[in-house]
Amino acid sequence: MPKIAIISDIHGNLSALEAVISTLNKKKPDEWLCLGDIVGYGPNPAECLDIIIGMNIPTVLGNHDAGVAGLFDLKYFRNPNRRLLQISRDLITQEQLKWIKQLPLIINGENWVAAHASPIEPEKWKYLESAIEIRKMLGEIDKQFCFVGHTHVPSLVPEKLGIKKIIDGSKYLINPGSVGQSRDYDYKASCALLDTDNNKLEIIRLDYDVELNLANIMALGFSRAEAKQLMRIS
Repeated sequence: MPKIAIISDIHGNLSALEAVISTLNKKKPDEWLCLGDIVGYGPNPAECLDIIIGMNIPTVLGNHDAGVAGLFDLKYFRNPNRRLLQISRDLITQEQLKWIKQLPLIINGENWVAAHASPIEPEKWKYLESAIEIRKMLGEIDKQFCFVGHTHVPSLVPEKLGIKKIIDGSKYLINPGSVGQSRDYDYKASCALLDTDNNKLEIIRLDYDVELNLANIMALGFSRAEAKQLMRIS
């Protein structure tokens, strides 16, 4: 079984993505997974797409990706992010747009399934935020691991109460958190490395150049207050 590097919710944050890729590469993962939302909120969607496409990372479609690609109505997004998504459509190339449009909603591995929000009705972009909802979902899949993003909060949730670590014969939801826009009151980029040989999950938090990201958002015509709102920082 391999070591799997798991990233999600990059959201156009190039400096955060570069920090995450550099750190995970040093850990020599056997596989990579991207759980979607490469675009949205951040100022560098094209550059982030270049990295994911260039590394040939298996990727599922996120709701922000779908919004930029015209597969999901932008009315479901609030400003200033809706305006940034509209701008992002002009920042990415036609080749990148074509790549986004072919992304699957679900990817299945030997002992895992990956989706952006949930593998159950993935097109509804439901937030899996409660342990009750998560355990119900785990009961409906036949894989040991379910990888999802969307909430921007890193987590490891077992299918049964009382389990404190990864063990064989039990199922788990793993959320690596967000590369580009954390929502757990820690601005740092978040990613995960799952060692399936040793049943070990490492959640990794990394500093990145926040001021550079804010400046790049402001360069697109947003105020500093809007830029901080987009990044969810105080």
